Amino acid sequence: MSSGSKICSFVTPSQLMPPPHRSGETMTFFRPQKQKAASKPAASSYGTGIGDDCEAVDVTDTVPEAKIGQTKNSHESTRPVEQPRGDISERERALKEREEQLRRREAELGMVEREIKHLKPNWPFEWYAIEYHDIDEEIPSGKKAMMKRLYMNLLMTWGALFINWIAMLGIWFSGDQSGPSYTLWGTMYLIGIPGAWKLWYRPIYFAYRDKTTLRYFCFVISFAFHCFFVVVMALGLPNCAAGGLMTKGEQFAVGKT
Repeated sequence: MSSGSKICSFVTPSQLMPPPHRSGETMTFFRPQKQKAASKPAASSYGTGIGDDCEAVDVTDTVPEAKIGQTKNSHESTRPVEQPRGDISERERALKEREEQLRRREAELGMVEREIKHLKPNWPFEWYAIEYHDIDEEIPSGKKAMMKRLYMNLLMTWGALFINWIAMLGIWFSGDQSGPSYTLWGTMYLIGIPGAWKLWYRPIYFAYRDKTTLRYFCFVISFAFHCFFVVVMALGLPNCAAGGLMTKGEQFAVGKT
């Protein structure tokens, strides 16, 4: 090796790589110097791993610790977030509560619509309506059959009272002395037409529709008196203005004589 040549001997790639460091520490890098005059001796480069053509450069790590923390947080933010089971159960409860609120509002709207319909009577005739009455729409499915039977009972009661009044008129026209009093009482019995509607039919109608116990109790009491009145009228007890069996027998006996 000639003495006049300038070399940078024993410099390996591992020596050029920066050593492990921490934030804020000073690192030393080496870079080759520019060509200098050939008169400078090269003996100083022997015995060391760094030649004269290389100079040491001090580089201070300027990466702040805050940025390192931000990079860690950015990596952590990309991980999928697992929701705790408690939050899911609370959301389910909130959904159930909303469903119940919607059902209550629907029921309230149904009641409002029903009340609006009640303002438009449809019974007994369209051209002469005084009240709203619709078994198929208002009465629950389990009570419709019973309600229709009670309605037929109501209509038969009205028909029987009207026929009884006609029978009392016939007794009066036949010349019977008790004819006028019988006709008067027969006319008073016609009050049972609206009375049956108000006293026992409408209470059971509203009891089935609104599921109220008080109106059902009123129906039981009123219908018991109604049944007693029907039995008296069917038997035709004397001096009761009832065209029943006994009254019919008396009139046939008078006719034969």
